[in-house]
Amino acid sequence: MIVLLLMLAGGAALVITGIVQGRPGTAIFGGVVLVFLLWGLATGGSGDDDDCGDAGDGDA
Repeated sequence: MIVLLLMLAGGAALVITGIVQGRPGTAIFGGVVLVFLLWGLATGGSGDDDDCGDAGDGDA
């Protein structure tokens, strides 16, 4: 959880720093970090390992 908060703060800091200092590359990079973080949170699912079937669920 702390890693998510640090990534969120870091991405926001990059966006703000890029805007204030007039560096569009930094702002865009911060925006990409934020979008990646939000995309990961939105599609994260339940956290179960559903992709890797095991012998108990009839796949093997």
